[in-house]
Amino acid sequence: MASNIKLNLPFYNSQIKVVNSKEMIFDEFRKKWIRLTPEEWVRQQLLMYLNIHLDYPKHAIAVEKSLSYNGMTRRPDAVISGRNGQILMLVECKKPGVVLDEKTFLQAATYSYVLKNAYILITNGLSHFLYKLSASENKISLIQNIPDYQTLNS
Repeated sequence: MASNIKLNLPFYNSQIKVVNSKEMIFDEFRKKWIRLTPEEWVRQQLLMYLNIHLDYPKHAIAVEKSLSYNGMTRRPDAVISGRNGQILMLVECKKPGVVLDEKTFLQAATYSYVLKNAYILITNGLSHFLYKLSASENKISLIQNIPDYQTLNS
């Protein structure tokens, strides 16, 4: 069961039910029940961590927001918008056990190229990497801690 997977995040007691022998989780951001996979468990736990512990408002968190890249529709796991509606952070989640490598970063960087966001957060629920992108300086920096929402907006 995906909900038994231990992560390197504070535990949030999500609403879970079983329908037709499939585990479902209530997505607090999309306000609907969805299939609970290990990757979805990581996403839901991470987003609730951002919301509860780092004061990211629910309205600033969009799950699977569509974007168009080279004529194809893509859906990042989540994006975080600032007070002015501009996308500040792209979030890419993988299931535990997936190595967060260059391929994972390039996937997120491709989305960031379209969205023009300043931060990329990549996680598998056990390891978390936050990068700050500076197009003007053509620079990528690894940030040690995920900032709270107010700091992210400053």
